[in-house]
Amino acid sequence: MVVVTRTYFFRIRKIVVFIGCLYLLNSCTAPKFTFEQNGIGELSFHEGKWLINDVLASKNQQDLLNHSLKKWGQVITDSLFTIDDIRKDKLISDKIKFELNSDELSSLKLGSGCDFLINTKVDVLSEELSALSSPRESEFGNTIRSNEVKVEIRIYDLNKHTLISSRAAFGTIKETAGENGNNGISLALNTEGIAINGIDRIIDYYTKNKKSTTSQL
Repeated sequence: MVVVTRTYFFRIRKIVVFIGCLYLLNSCTAPKFTFEQNGIGELSFHEGKWLINDVLASKNQQDLLNHSLKKWGQVITDSLFTIDDIRKDKLISDKIKFELNSDELSSLKLGSGCDFLINTKVDVLSEELSALSSPRESEFGNTIRSNEVKVEIRIYDLNKHTLISSRAAFGTIKETAGENGNNGISLALNTEGIAINGIDRIIDYYTKNKKSTTSQL
């Protein structure tokens, strides 16, 4: 007669849970990205004061801003400021638009005393998959569900009152279901996860291509 102790039972359960987690991680669908670049790709982050605007998004704005601050902070360090930082002793609007004309940039320069502005915008193009998607069948052949997000970062020169660089990342996760359904539960990033990935990809691009000297832009 085999006696199964409680300790043995918990060990087996941990192993089963661990194997299940590995399976889910291996089956996780990663987003695919395409990019659009306009303006200067090689920038110097060693000079001037950089103002980062609040992230323009339909949800999770603060989480996205916190992530952006942490990521940009590794590049710009002590010269990066938020709107709240500047408003402690300056009179500037607490809402800055994503697209700015020359007059608006001039006013922002006078009000903030900063040299550059980083604007980030997140657009959710489709949101049809949850983090865990259950199997499904289609009566009409193959059908596709997707999570699609566009992230765009624009960098303005406040001294020259102009846009100097912009980069957009289009992130997509797709699931195709046939007449017999898929093979089981699928694990996919939600739209916030795709947005964070897109922000990382864009900042990594600027970091990789940043000027190594303190020469003027």
